Amino acid sequence: MAENLKWDHTIIDVNDINEAIKWFDEKGIVFHNGGKHEQWGTSNAVSYFGLNYIELMSVYNPELASHVKRDGATSIYDCIHDLPDQHINTIGFRTDDIEAVHERLLSQNFPVEDIQTGTRRDPKGNLITWKIFFVRNKFFQVPYPYVVQWNDSDYIRKENLIKKNLLVEHPRKGIMVKQAIYRVTNPEIMAIKWGQFVGIAPIRDDKDYVIDFGDRQIVFKSGQNNYITDLVFGNSGDLAGKSFEFGDASLHFE
Repeated sequence: MAENLKWDHTIIDVNDINEAIKWFDEKGIVFHNGGKHEQWGTSNAVSYFGLNYIELMSVYNPELASHVKRDGATSIYDCIHDLPDQHINTIGFRTDDIEAVHERLLSQNFPVEDIQTGTRRDPKGNLITWKIFFVRNKFFQVPYPYVVQWNDSDYIRKENLIKKNLLVEHPRKGIMVKQAIYRVTNPEIMAIKWGQFVGIAPIRDDKDYVIDFGDRQIVFKSGQNNYITDLVFGNSGDLAGKSFEFGDASLHFE
């Protein structure tokens, strides 16, 4: 039976990492500088909600970034070329058998790129590596997600993140990313395609379509944007009922 992929993280493109960290910190969401992707000229910051996290991504070296091609690095290329417009980029899913997932998606005619090694050097100079593959082109103008495999199991990775003080308690204890909302011209077709990608059949909810991960959902609504427009947070404490705009991204707290 095919493995269901796990929703690993969501990328938000930002112009200034430190300014974005400050903006989120004022809302009670703690980010840490992640370091630099030296092969792409991008830098990031991360905020963990368990093993699911948000990644803020920006460009630190325009010269390196100018050489990035979309085939083989789709979300990186999109970040580089979409800025200075700040919005939600795409989603990364994780697996513990990236070769099997890659083979499955090839057999389902997804235009997957080769598996490669991703690298990032953290602020202390330590090299972090993982396996990753991107999916070229777009589907009905919507950027595909991509797939990662970390070097450790979820349990070991969680323990290591705690030891590094990266998986910390936010001021609003228990806050989490509950939903990512796509507004697309073909919500049913998109939900079916993304459902095939992750191995979970979508559910119809009135006019919307939902891929349910149990504690988190990806929701497809009708719209003209053709990308993720909203993130919904749960267990938000005194933020519940509030909404904020970060560039083109809408953040809602329940």
